[in-house]
Amino acid sequence: MPIRYLVPFILILTLAGCGAARTTAPDVRYYTLEYESPTPTGQQAKAVIALNRFGVAPEFNTGKIVYRDLSFGRQEYAYHQWRSAPQALVADYLRRDLQQSGLFLAVNQPGSSLSATHQLEGMVEEWMEVDGEDRWLATASLTITLIDLRARAIPEQVLFQRTYRGSEPAAKKNPGSVVEAMSRVMRTLSGRIIADVHAAVIAGKE
Repeated sequence: MPIRYLVPFILILTLAGCGAARTTAPDVRYYTLEYESPTPTGQQAKAVIALNRFGVAPEFNTGKIVYRDLSFGRQEYAYHQWRSAPQALVADYLRRDLQQSGLFLAVNQPGSSLSATHQLEGMVEEWMEVDGEDRWLATASLTITLIDLRARAIPEQVLFQRTYRGSEPAAKKNPGSVVEAMSRVMRTLSGRIIADVHAAVIAGKE
């Protein structure tokens, strides 16, 4: 083949190869929680709440959606991921819900200069999809510790430490439906946490 035809031929093959790579590479889908804040009732507590950075169990310390398809088995979706890691999602949405509840004087944002009276610490123990033969579930488990920053003695500082668990069925067997179900789980757990925090603060010294 004459060289004047060889160069364009190589260029066409190269472009064709690039095009094939672009069309066959799957897109990564990113998800987040979407739900309306719970609406607990009660008198406003004279308290300023701060949220410490939440922790997470090692097996869920990933942005990828984790699922269990077998006993003792844990898998991850390669192309379905959370927009943020579970511990960041939980802390951010709980902070939002605490603020919108109106049950406290203020809920501190990260970097706030406002002194807090109480602090919430959290641990994401479980955050995954559970695959069954009949249905898929979104399941979560959160351990929350409420601390009174004004108390001097350690026994008086810890107002409570509780684990909150919940699960919801997904409408369909796909990651998007699991995320929608996880949003319902988080709304329920958030409402329970806020009610318990409010009750503990009211029962203590404001």
